[in-house]
Amino acid sequence: MNLVEYAHRIPKAELHVHLEGSILPQTLLKLADRNGITLPATDVTSLREFYRFRDFAHFIEVYLMITSCLKTPDDYALIAYEFGSECYRQNIRYTEVTFTIYTNMKITGLIWQDILSGLNRGRAQAYLDFGVHWQWIFDIVRDNPETQQAVLDITLAAHDQGVVALGLGGSEANFPADLFYNTFKQAYHAELHRVPHSGEHAGPASIWNTIHQLHAERLGHGVRAIEDPELVTYLAQHQLPLECCPTSNIRLGVYADYAQHPLRRLWNAGCLVTVNSDDPPLFATDLNHEYQTLVEHFNFSVVELERISMNALQVSFLSPSEKARYIQEFQSEFARLKES
Repeated sequence: MNLVEYAHRIPKAELHVHLEGSILPQTLLKLADRNGITLPATDVTSLREFYRFRDFAHFIEVYLMITSCLKTPDDYALIAYEFGSECYRQNIRYTEVTFTIYTNMKITGLIWQDILSGLNRGRAQAYLDFGVHWQWIFDIVRDNPETQQAVLDITLAAHDQGVVALGLGGSEANFPADLFYNTFKQAYHAELHRVPHSGEHAGPASIWNTIHQLHAERLGHGVRAIEDPELVTYLAQHQLPLECCPTSNIRLGVYADYAQHPLRRLWNAGCLVTVNSDDPPLFATDLNHEYQTLVEHFNFSVVELERISMNALQVSFLSPSEKARYIQEFQSEFARLKES
């Protein structure tokens, strides 16, 4: 098999993917039909075209349209199950999935317990049917800092129901890390994992603040660290993981194209890089496509493809025993694929 085929077929783990941004057009049509909602398109092809990224304002419009179709716990079970099906198609064995719990509560009027119950029903069925396992990250929206304590409280309360970390997304430039210092300090003292977005729409100063003020264990994106050699050295020395999402960065205008994207330079500098899809159908990508870009645009070798896949496992929030099991499974699968 050629290198692109190998990239598609190897087992993978993913750390930076948003559930709401992973809902496929065909799933949205099911939800709209179930809930009597009129969409701007009535077939998969036309809806896929509506999904297609145009600008950030349209991206938000699509995102809100998607969430407006979610009404009941059964809807959440459906999107979780179909997310698992998509993971199976791409040989994704484990993932940590970001979900914006407070926004969904506000839109649906449901309590978080009912939403999470639906999500976990879908997750459990996906594990039975596809063998795909994942855990949840509940994120705070920077643009709504008044909700941060509520999100933290929910995340802590749901910790025994598959919610493994606290995230932070939204407008990085307008709502800096210091606004969330106390909340992330509480998360740190409660031994709750912390994975804020940083270094996407703001530069190195934002990343430094995220590291020092939010006790970040991984950086969502982090790619603009490349603008500060001292920061790149720090990230490499401390092996602070980067959740790189190349296609997302290009669609959102962080970089003009793959040639300008710094993933390869960060990798060569010794940073601990993972590759991810972010909001796959909204950016016309998926994790297989991201792995394909590693081959076609970043000149990754077989060894490097295996390494970046293993990176995601090694910096995941799996228990030590689960992590060891997946690492052994991945290594065996790599060997089997190379023999075929």
